[in-house]
Amino acid sequence: MLDFDQDKKVLIGCLASSFLAYHTARQLFAYIHSNSKEWIPIGTVKNLHIYPIKSCKPIDLFAFKCTKLGPVMGELEDRAFVLVDMETGKFVTGRTQPKLVKMECTMEDGMLKVTVPDKPMVTVDLGEVVRNGRRIRAAWLLDLKQDGFDCGDEVAALLSNFLEEPNYRLIFYKEGEGLYTERTCEPTDDWWDKNPVPKRKDDSQFTNLAPFLICTSASMRDLNEKMDKKISIYQFRPSIEVEGCPAWDEDKWAEIRIGDAHLQTMAACPRCVMTTVDPETAEKSGENQPLKAMRGFRVAPEGSMRKMYLDNPIFGVYAGLVKGAYIHVGQTVWVKYKPCAF
Repeated sequence: MLDFDQDKKVLIGCLASSFLAYHTARQLFAYIHSNSKEWIPIGTVKNLHIYPIKSCKPIDLFAFKCTKLGPVMGELEDRAFVLVDMETGKFVTGRTQPKLVKMECTMEDGMLKVTVPDKPMVTVDLGEVVRNGRRIRAAWLLDLKQDGFDCGDEVAALLSNFLEEPNYRLIFYKEGEGLYTERTCEPTDDWWDKNPVPKRKDDSQFTNLAPFLICTSASMRDLNEKMDKKISIYQFRPSIEVEGCPAWDEDKWAEIRIGDAHLQTMAACPRCVMTTVDPETAEKSGENQPLKAMRGFRVAPEGSMRKMYLDNPIFGVYAGLVKGAYIHVGQTVWVKYKPCAF
């Protein structure tokens, strides 16, 4: 009996030691992963997009250059133009004018070419726009103001008629021309709850917040599994789409490297009614999807983020530039992780 009791004690001790070793190993792996200062390959670039006019149809690209103001490829610059309501002094976007997602544009030889359904194309000479020097000041989120050059009567008439509003003007951001802005992005401590927020300043053109918006294919798939009707990632309007990582992995990214380009994340992206606009039909979802589905599992955790974002669900991550370079579809995406999500 004594030997049996002794063997039993040894067995229990071995099991306990094994469990403790396993648990410790798991905790150690999680700690190393979450606090790693090493670059970890997590996937590849699936798609790249530029939206020259805010809320327009995206231009899909094989490559673009990461710059301090956002994606650039040749003469194409991301959100370099925005429509303004001259009565309210506010930006006009697909939130209130969903038909804007049907608008197409290109840039060539200093000319902006704008097309809307069933109307002749209009061409805008941007050199002349800058020389004319007419500046329009308009406001966007938090009523922060920004200037742009008026792109003239012809394109204003095209878009006003298309949207059935009489007082719209298209404005153009041109770097180096001393255009006024109150919309410099400066992260504050309440943008994340459990992680240090990077101290930096970023100007972009007419983006909502920061120069780059990054989303993942896996998060899109996970969301679609929770919806009756599948939607496209185009409704989230990323500049960079990453595939190969787990769903919602982007919540934990601190820094991103693609080739020689280096980006730093600064905030989660709270979502609005723009995500309910079907990019093919330009119609809003009658069921307020995907916002309704995301509110079930993607609102910010309780804390400072919830006070700022309220019930706006999170999808994607904002980033600014550390080092500029060209990136292209198929490149490996490397990240450094934050200690935890948000």
